[in-house]
Amino acid sequence: MSFLGFRRPDNSIGIRNYLGVISCSVCANELALRIAGNLNGAVAFTHNQGCCQLNEDLKIVSRTLVSLAYNPNLFGVIFVSLGCENIDVDNIVYLAKQSGKPVALISIWAEGGLTLSVSQGVFIGQKMISDASRIKRVEASIADLMIGLKCGASDSTSGLISNPSIGIVSDRIIERGGTTVFGEVSEFIYAENLISKRGETEEVCEDIRNLIIRTKDRINKNDSNYNKDQKALLNHDIGLTTIEERALGFISKCGNQKIKKVYRYGERITEKGLNLIDFPGREPEALTALAAAGCQLILLTTGIGDPHGFPFVPVLKITSNEKTAYRLEDCIDLNISYVTEGLYDLTQSSNLIYNEIINVVNGRMTKSEINRYHSFMGILTNGLVV
Repeated sequence: MSFLGFRRPDNSIGIRNYLGVISCSVCANELALRIAGNLNGAVAFTHNQGCCQLNEDLKIVSRTLVSLAYNPNLFGVIFVSLGCENIDVDNIVYLAKQSGKPVALISIWAEGGLTLSVSQGVFIGQKMISDASRIKRVEASIADLMIGLKCGASDSTSGLISNPSIGIVSDRIIERGGTTVFGEVSEFIYAENLISKRGETEEVCEDIRNLIIRTKDRINKNDSNYNKDQKALLNHDIGLTTIEERALGFISKCGNQKIKKVYRYGERITEKGLNLIDFPGREPEALTALAAAGCQLILLTTGIGDPHGFPFVPVLKITSNEKTAYRLEDCIDLNISYVTEGLYDLTQSSNLIYNEIINVVNGRMTKSEINRYHSFMGILTNGLVV
């Protein structure tokens, strides 16, 4: 099945055609919001990183910002900065320009204050958006898609219906030459014996095991006990009673394909097929990782409801909990609770999801896009703010 998308200079295909106004640090967030708010067709990406951090975290932030600029849903990018960030803004701009997209930089210090910076950013943005509006959609195939797999606010229906349904969809996309991506490492630690066997090679299996070990160590070193604290997150009232149960429900959304490669946070995906990224379960950081990977669309299953979206990547919200579908109707895109009533099976529910994917990649807006529930995102870092 084909769809119509926007071809980028690196030959990737976008399903949206935005100008991205990307903040380089927390000090420039307000500038990003004001520039994007004055332009129809622009979206802002903000975060709380980029300054007063140690070297390793600055590398993560820089890598992530460059990768976000490469996302196919962006026609072009305006980076905004205060002017004194610890990250190397000039290098970020240089690397982003290698994408072949139009890339500009606005600095509050260089422009002479906030008011002049907003004016210059809007002036540059007007031309970029005008150029973007001239881009015609071209025919593309499922092989051009990279789709993120995420779950949030899970309940018992997530592991029984929603997650297995998108697992079937993931397999179907990969069989047609496409790519799917997942992470949330802390969620599948207690299914380690299963997920660590899913690597395409023994080297990838070892990378998965090492990733799990590092995640456990990171948690335990922060004056925490993984086993105890994870049990505290369980909600017996919604049917999640053990860590193992939650982990098994989680991995069902990954389908049955082998994992091609394990990536660091903020890296772009280069392998076709099923890939794993080191990112946490919390939505602001998780959705950023999937956008930086190059995903044009994210599938997010939810049991009791999750409104999160992302500025320039549609997040398709799916639930198999009928009460959630009606209680949070303005947040949920697709209700597949018919399976619990015996009216559908998993194959039929996966067909519903697949058909909705085609609608969204062809332009149908998701609820989070309509609601613009995407103003406060995050970048995962590990160390101190000094």
